[in-house]
Amino acid sequence: MLIGNLPLETTEDELSRFFSAVGSISRVEILKDKNGRGRGFAFVKMAKAESTKLAVERMHNVEFKGRILSVSPAETTEKKKSFNLFGFCR
Repeated sequence: MLIGNLPLETTEDELSRFFSAVGSISRVEILKDKNGRGRGFAFVKMAKAESTKLAVERMHNVEFKGRILSVSPAETTEKKKSFNLFGFCR
């Protein structure tokens, strides 16, 4: 999942604890700038597909550390490769 509107000081541990309310977490990666500071978004991978769907439903538009999160399914690399810029299959 793609998590947006994160407070810049958010840690991967905090985000993992927050999303573990809906299921087991496989991986959390907060994207950072060249100085190591958070950029306000992250990727969270749930252990089960059902948990991903549940997390998107329950955690989108929910407050986290004073900010309203944007939670959406992340597009997989395979899905990206199968379409060109105009949306046609290759």
